[in-house]
Formats: sequence, C-alpha cells, structure tokens
Amino acid sequence: MTSDPAHLTGLNPEQYEAVTTTTGPLLILAGAGSGKTRVLTRRIAHLLHTGVSPERILAVTFTNKAAAEMKERVVELVGEGGRKVWISTFHSTCCRILRQDIEALGYTRRFAIYDDDDQRRVIKDIMDALNMDRKREDPRALSGQIDHYKNRMLGVDDIVNQKRHSPTSTLVRVWREYDAMLQTADALDFNDLIGMTVRLYREHPGIRSKWQERFQYLLVDEYQDTNRGQYDLLHQLVGDDDNIAVVGDDDQSIYGFRGADVSIIRSFHEDHPSAKIVRLEQNYRSSKNILDVANALVAKNSERLDKSLWTEAPDGPQVQMLLCGNPMDEARSVSRMIHQLRRMGRSYQDIAVIYRTNAMSRPLEQAFVRDNIPHRIVGGRKFYERREIRDMLCYLRLVVNPADDAAFLRVVNVPRRGVGAASLRKLRDEATERGTPLLATARSGAVARKNSGLRAFTQIIDELGSLALERDPGELIAELVVRSGYRTMLEGDRTSQDQITVDARNRLANLEELIKDAAQFQPPELVVTPVEILTAWLDRIALSADSDDIPDGGEVTMMTVHSSKGLEYPIIIVVQMNEGKFPHSRSLDSGIDEERRLAYVAFTRAMERLVVTRTRSDTQFSGGRLTESVATSSRFLFDLPEAAIAGDLPSGVPASVEAVNLGMPDEKRQKLKTFLGNRRHSPPGDYTLVDLESLEEVESGVRLHFAGVGVCEVLSRQGASVTVKLPTGRTKRVVLGQIEAQRVVED
Repeated sequence: MTSDPAHLTGLNPEQYEAVTTTTGPLLILAGAGSGKTRVLTRRIAHLLHTGVSPERILAVTFTNKAAAEMKERVVELVGEGGRKVWISTFHSTCCRILRQDIEALGYTRRFAIYDDDDQRRVIKDIMDALNMDRKREDPRALSGQIDHYKNRMLGVDDIVNQKRHSPTSTLVRVWREYDAMLQTADALDFNDLIGMTVRLYREHPGIRSKWQERFQYLLVDEYQDTNRGQYDLLHQLVGDDDNIAVVGDDDQSIYGFRGADVSIIRSFHEDHPSAKIVRLEQNYRSSKNILDVANALVAKNSERLDKSLWTEAPDGPQVQMLLCGNPMDEARSVSRMIHQLRRMGRSYQDIAVIYRTNAMSRPLEQAFVRDNIPHRIVGGRKFYERREIRDMLCYLRLVVNPADDAAFLRVVNVPRRGVGAASLRKLRDEATERGTPLLATARSGAVARKNSGLRAFTQIIDELGSLALERDPGELIAELVVRSGYRTMLEGDRTSQDQITVDARNRLANLEELIKDAAQFQPPELVVTPVEILTAWLDRIALSADSDDIPDGGEVTMMTVHSSKGLEYPIIIVVQMNEGKFPHSRSLDSGIDEERRLAYVAFTRAMERLVVTRTRSDTQFSGGRLTESVATSSRFLFDLPEAAIAGDLPSGVPASVEAVNLGMPDEKRQKLKTFLGNRRHSPPGDYTLVDLESLEEVESGVRLHFAGVGVCEVLSRQGASVTVKLPTGRTKRVVLGQIEAQRVVED
C-alpha cells in the first residue's frame, strides 16, 4: 500500500478533501483558525504533484504579507520550483497583467500608480482650476466618493445615467477632470488597477483568452471580502473548465466600507451549480471558552452559511469581563493587567489590544507611555509615507514615467531651486496649451528658458534616466540622493552648535534604509532590465498596505479589528465594548450584522485568553469643555453564554447592580446582572481559590480574593480584622466574615 505524499499528511478529513479536489469549482468554508492557509498551500503542492505546471496556477489573496507567507510555504513543500507559481494580491496581479497588455487601452507600460495622497493632490488642483471652494467641498470626501463607486465597478457616466448624481454636480465635474488628468499623466489610481484589467478583458477577448490559457487553476483566499470588481475579474479569468477554488468565511466578512459584498460568497453555488462545498469547522487556534463565546455571538446573524466551529483544545480560562469607570480608567486597568501578565511570565509580544476605531487608541497609548509598556500601533505612519522617502519615490516615478505630473509637482522645488508658485502657474498654463506633461514642457517650453531652477531639475531627471538604464535601484537612489541636492540639504540642517539636527540625522538614516531596501529587492520572473526592476520595486511599494507592516515581537500590538484580520495572539484584549462604540453608532441602523462579524473576528484572534472591557461612562469634548455621559454595555454582550464568562479581573472594577444601565429592558438588565455579577470565578492566573477554614491561615503576605473586589494582598491582621492592599494600590481595613473571601493558592 502506497503512503500519501508528505503534503497530504497531517490533514483532517475535511482538509484532505479540500486539498485533493483538483477539478471543477470548489467552495471551502473555512472558519477562523481552521487551517485555511495550510489547505491552500497544500492544494497548490498537490496540483504540482499531479503534474500541473506552476505557470498554470494563480493564487490571489488580499495582502502582500499573506501572499509572501503562502509562497514560502509552497517552496517548503515542493522546493524552489514553487516560486514559479503566481501568488500575489488582487492588485499586484492586475498590475503585472497591465504592465504587459495595457497598451491596448492607450496607456504605456510605464504607467504610474497614484496613491491616496497623489489622488487628493490632483483633486485639489482640479478644484482650484474650476474655482471651487475647498472649504465647502472637501477634496478628501470627493476622493472617497470616487473610490466608493470605482470599487463597485461604476464610472462617472454610470452614476449620471443611473441618476445618482446630476451632470453638473461637483462630484461629476471633478471626476471627469480627474479621469482626464490621469489619462494625460499616463497614470492609474489604486482602484483602476482592477477596473482597467476587467475593461481590458471585456474589450479585447483575445487578450482575455491568452490569460485564461495561462491560468488554468484559480485559487482565491478570503473570498468573503471580494468586491464587485474582483468578482468580475475572476469571472473574466476562469476558463471553460471552471477550475476555481475559493476559500472564505462569511462570518468574517468585515470590509463592506471598501465595497466587499458578502453575498458574493453566499451565491457561489448559484454562479457555479456544480460546485462542491467543503466545510472546515475544526478550530486549531482558540480554547473552547473563547470559541463558545464567539459562536454564540455570530449565531445571532441572519443569512449565514451553515457552519459551527469546534475544537479539541481544553476549555481554557473563562472569557474575562472588565467594567471600568471611563476610557482613561479603562486604559489604566489594561496597563495594570499587562504588567500583571508580565509577572505571570507572559511577554509583551503575546498581547494585542484591539479596538473598533483608531480614535480609541489615544487613552491606551497615553497609559502605555506613562507605564513604560513598549507598544506599536498598527496603521500608524509607515516608512514609505515619510516625507524624505516620498520625495525620493517621486523622483524615481518621473524617471520611469515622465508624464507623472503629480510626482513632478511634489519634487520640482525639493530641495529649493528657485521654482516658485508663479513660475509653476505659468508652466501649467503652457503645458495645458501645448497638451504636454509638465516635465516635457519644462524641457523645452518658454517658461523654462527664463527659470534656471526648472532647467536644473530637468537635467537631474535626464541624468537619472540615463543611469536607470544600467544601474540597479539601490545604486540609482544613492546617486539620486546626491545629485538632487537632498543630502546637502539635510547635512546643512544644523543646530547652533553646528551639529546636524536629530531630525536630519533620522531622515538621512531613512534614506540609507531605502537604498538597502531597493538593493535587496527580488524582482518577479521575466523582470530583468534595470528599468523593469525599478518599476517592479515601485509597484511593490505602491501596492503595500497597513496589514503588511505588522510588528513581529518585543511590543504590545495595538490595532483596529480590521487590521487584526488574519492574525492571532495568545492574549487578546478587546476594549470599548459599549453601545455606539462597538457596535459603532454609524452602523446601528443598517450594518449591525457586519458589526457582529467584526466582534467575532476580534474574539477569534485570541488563542489562550480573551479579555473584554467596557466603561460606565464616556468622556467627550463638547462646547469647549470635557463632559461625561452614561455609557451602555454593547448589545453583543447579552448574547454570550454565562458558563464561559468570568465577571471580574485582578486590578479591575467588578460588575455591580449600579453598572447596569437603567434604560435597558428588565430582562436584559437581569441577564447582564447575572453573568456580570460578583460570582465566585477564579481570576486569570496560574492559581485557584480555596475556602478559608481558619483565621490562622491569614497572615502578612497571603493573597485573598474578595467577591466584588478582586485579589488583595494581606498586610496585617488583628483578629478578624485585616488590612489589605487593594488591586488599585490603595489599602483598606475589612472584617472577615462580613465580605466573602477565599484564599489564593498558586498552582
């Protein structure tokens, strides 16, 4: 009897079925922590094992980090040949396709990719040219509206024809000019990458057939988060054999604000009537108590695909509920909790604090700074967004694409070279009249003949363009830093003691890191010339996301629920579980199902311990002063099973009758009182509670757990009267027998 190959060992029956089903449409419903990446990578390995060429496989996911992890796992399974499998994000996939075939749509292969900042700059310029008041019409809001419609595969003509906006509305006027400026600049924005690829396939069936022949097997990760454009792209790519396998979980669809449509995964069987459905329901990540809480929460949603997670793992600690006074009290309690976990032997990197929106991070960050807790906020300012880095990237974008007007405007006078606002206005007028990009106009136009700074700038770009034909990106950037005058500018930033300022030193260090990053870049297959490598490196940066920049160790991680997707930590603390905060007030009428899915995602990031906090009151700044208002516990807390919940925490304020919001219905108030009441649950820690048999057991140093208070250290005793140190650090004298107490015994 022949044994299974290595890539099929260690799989449970459902995983085995998903891996070995190689033909026809397949929907893999993969619950949180059920090993979906393991299934995806082993399915690729199995396709290769059965003789499929790696060039015939396309696997798409949503982050560069996930794509890189998948590729490395495939290489571990099958060797270096696995690197030939095309594994990338949707946007990276489309970018690579367009770099080969976009000329059919009237663009060049050197098209630029505009990020959010570029997009807003262009929109501001358009509004100024149209004499629009930027105080009345927010450029950021207009940019968001354009993104909203593009994510749903709607163009400016569509929204006019569907009477969503009038032809003379601000949005329509700006959008038309915006599209025209992108075309002139030979540029696409982030959403265009998918939209243009779909358009390419629709308008050029021969090109579509070529790519269908290339990719005979499609694998799609996180299918529940696909939007209409990604859905259309996949249906253009899938061939007559319908060999498409999608992996997802409708319970984890949380990107509706980006256009993700959960109905896409729910209707997969309608799109592919012969599809097989495999459910991965065994969870390998979380303890049973955590899963019980998460399952009970998401079960309240309607229209779910049938699925229920289970685990062979132990029950683990009960899910801890912590009630605090206000957000600042909550932050202090979380800080104390982290210090206690450290004393229990846990590392900072074991812990993640999750919140619904970024605005909730401020009190936590203040508390962590005060208490010397190392931390990292995911989604903060990224390396590639720093001023000096963006400047260098814009120089390089101009080298690759001389029509990139947004890049030109950013760096034409950086460092200062005498190109002022008046000269730029004249240059732009001349460029509009001639119908040429700004750089081309600066090379030969009338304005440039009168401005030495413009001539100097075009000379720098031309010199870099020549160097780009023979130098690798790292060497080119090293030349750029010098030839542009950027190094001289920073080295001239000195203190009164003639020392380079700290800011200038940091910026120079960042430029050195950029040079190393470019020098170490490994280009994809078939990218061989220096200019192609430079373009691929710029593409990688343009397509990076916050979720690609997750800290790996040494710090407590702080992030929104959206940033936490796909991650796991031994200890998760979910804060601000108050009505209006989580679920968010903006979603109370229309998006409560997605809010519940967000809570489900947050809870299922936890492997060993889950802590949920909320507050009695909320602090707001209104009318020039701080005010406090009564806060209501999140409605989601009422859906959790009492058996899996513990009602107080060390260093925490226990739940009490007073904490129950009086505006709640009687039955909900009683339920909250029951499962958040002062029950005799063990606090988190490697110890248990035992009843006191004699007062002689109580002496200095003994730790007691008082119902409604928490764990306290005994400082002294006189008869039945003891002085204890409370979890808050204060001391208090209590009489044993008048308050329920148990002794804490170390395990």
